[in-house]
Amino acid sequence: MKVSIDWLKDYVDLDISPGELKEKLDLSGTAVESVGRIGGDFEGVVVGKISKIEPHPNADSLVLVSVDVGDQDLSIVCGAKNMKEGDRVAVAKAQAILKGEKLKKAKIRGVESEGMICSAVELGLGEDASGIMIIDSEVGLGRSLGEALGLDDTILELEITPNRPDCLSMIGIAREVSALTGKELKKPSIGLKDEGQEVSARAEVEIDDPDLCPRYVARVIDGVKIAPSPDWMQRRLKAAGIRPISNVVDVTNYVMLEMGQPLHAFDLAKIKDGKIIVRRARDNETITTLDDVERSLNSTILAITDPSGPIALAGVMGGSDSEVSSETRAILLESAHFNAANISRTSRDLGLISESSLRFERGSDPNGAPWACDRAAELIKLVAGGEVLKGRIDVYPKKIEPKELNLRVNRVNQILGTNLAIDNLIDILTSLEIAAEVAMGGEIKVAAPTFRPDLTREIDLIEEIARTHGYNKIESTLPRGEAVGGLTLAQKIKKMIAGSLISAGLFETMSYTFVSPDYLRGAGLEGASDYEGAMWLKNPLGEEQAVLRTTLIPSLLETVKWNLNRKNDNVKIFEMARVFKEQEGEELPKESLMVSAALAGASGQDHWYSKAIDIDFYDIKGVIEKLLLDLHIREYQFKRVDHLSLHPSMAAELFIKSRSAGILGKVHPKVAAAYELGPNVAIFELSVDSLIQGVDSVKKFEDIPRFPGINLDISMLVGDLVTHQEVIEVILKSGGKLLKDARLFDLYRGEELGAGRKSLAYSLLFQSMERTLTDDEAAKAIEAIVSQLKEKLSAEIRQS
Repeated sequence: MKVSIDWLKDYVDLDISPGELKEKLDLSGTAVESVGRIGGDFEGVVVGKISKIEPHPNADSLVLVSVDVGDQDLSIVCGAKNMKEGDRVAVAKAQAILKGEKLKKAKIRGVESEGMICSAVELGLGEDASGIMIIDSEVGLGRSLGEALGLDDTILELEITPNRPDCLSMIGIAREVSALTGKELKKPSIGLKDEGQEVSARAEVEIDDPDLCPRYVARVIDGVKIAPSPDWMQRRLKAAGIRPISNVVDVTNYVMLEMGQPLHAFDLAKIKDGKIIVRRARDNETITTLDDVERSLNSTILAITDPSGPIALAGVMGGSDSEVSSETRAILLESAHFNAANISRTSRDLGLISESSLRFERGSDPNGAPWACDRAAELIKLVAGGEVLKGRIDVYPKKIEPKELNLRVNRVNQILGTNLAIDNLIDILTSLEIAAEVAMGGEIKVAAPTFRPDLTREIDLIEEIARTHGYNKIESTLPRGEAVGGLTLAQKIKKMIAGSLISAGLFETMSYTFVSPDYLRGAGLEGASDYEGAMWLKNPLGEEQAVLRTTLIPSLLETVKWNLNRKNDNVKIFEMARVFKEQEGEELPKESLMVSAALAGASGQDHWYSKAIDIDFYDIKGVIEKLLLDLHIREYQFKRVDHLSLHPSMAAELFIKSRSAGILGKVHPKVAAAYELGPNVAIFELSVDSLIQGVDSVKKFEDIPRFPGINLDISMLVGDLVTHQEVIEVILKSGGKLLKDARLFDLYRGEELGAGRKSLAYSLLFQSMERTLTDDEAAKAIEAIVSQLKEKLSAEIRQS
């Protein structure tokens, strides 16, 4: 949004510099991106008056012009024919700077010329090169052209956030400046005089879809003459970045910039029966828009039609069949309110983003439409002549009222840390044209105006008070409370998780929340619950970011691939981030914080005394066991699991306190092939919430044993499907209180054992904290263990 300081002064008195204004707007939340000046190219160009025109003595096509520039008369040779004595013109005196070049006195066909009378093209003020520029106002002679024409101006370029459509207008910005400076807001007074026949005799409006068009206002101006708009209007439009077209069209743009209400002018003679119908377009209806492109419409698009078909795209662009032309004599002026979401969808679906659509899609003011319509009608009459017919068409089937809110004074001061009185708060709100009055119980009753659709809650009003009062005026204080700045237990555990994995040699990574569905397919999740629960974005930036991730595994595997392709052969990484799964019947997904890791390559490096060992299932399991140890999680177990991302015989599920906490294992060969990885990649994915719930926050002291223990080994043959977890559970449950530890130290498979069998050997530690054990006590414990192994697992004991 470009704001001319010269134009802004029409609505609010400014006695501060542009720099000070920029600072106030920045502090209030309306960011000023840049401050620039226009009119600097007119150095040495002044206003002069032609006092005499004589023929050139040596050239029939030239004349000798005497020009009064206030303090002297200049003799200038000129070739233009469109001037006469008494005209005020732009005179570039000798030494003037025009387009970066200095003008010098020169002899033209033997006669000295002391300057140049300029055209609009030479001054960069227009495209008319047919003659010199005639100044139509009674400005003082000798005055700088930029100052005389209001071209010596400062332009503020503002960044308007999507929630502030009211600031997409000069009056909206003036309202902000008025509130920030305490100066009175001066809105243009409208003294419109309508005359002639009733407007209903010439035009009619019908709204078929009030949900998409709650209000449509129209006026008719008859007897207009289409011509260029006056210089002052053109200058202001150019300062705002809009190209002047004609007086009628320029007025609609001028009022849009002034009041924030987009308008459209139709040639009334081109509207069949003078009837406007606002309805949804029909599938395959077509319209040729003002950019001369024929567009196919559908039922999602709101169209402005007459009985013969579409004549405009509501809120976006007019149609070429009803546009204003040099032959236009009667105008139907539209000032309407359209559904913001529908206008946004239409403009993007058709690739038509205009100044009008940008304002409508952010939310126009339904109750400002009549005011803007009258203002535009008055200006059209001023610059294009004609008469404004009596009355105004105003179809308003769905009335929109200001939203009523309650504001608590103590809540304002509690949140802001201020001590503002109720009168101060009412003054601030009133300065923003937000109606406010004292209610019962220290509250303020507020009516949020319809030009502020962003004000829907009490906290929105508090924000308005904070920014208008001035963030810099709010004293910085520490929050009140017993605990200041401390981490919660959950936050501490999250830090411990990251610390444990880093100390294990893993590097932390970060990846995008949005992923490609190909990542899920590549990870073997197509058709699985992880894939089916994915939430697809309605308007993704691209196919590679079309899905909210349901797991961190694909991102980690992609990172592993990236590193391996760059000869980083040994990769150890982890990520702690949220994943998202669709919830049936819910609009928002379920979010879960997960921690995942991937190991690839070798677990160490080659040395003269040993070779590096390839990463396998036990490396990733060891990382988890270290993590559980660091978190003081004692009650856990691993169980075999089938998972589409993991190797069928090297996959496990972690249970903490009998609840599933995640999965681990080597990557499935198909998944490794899909990501172009080698065979030595292992991964895990654990629920952070499960880890937090499993932490034993009470640390227990364990005394160092004072009596020696007895170590005994036991070896057995079991079926190949019997897991270590099953064996260790039987040993620990049947070993009694004297059994302190059981550790697997050998696993063997061979033909001599028979098909489907394996040998497991365990070292058992028996110990008492009260006395030295006897061999008989240890032997009895072993007998109990052997009995249960045979009964529960059909184990064949080899030695003990």
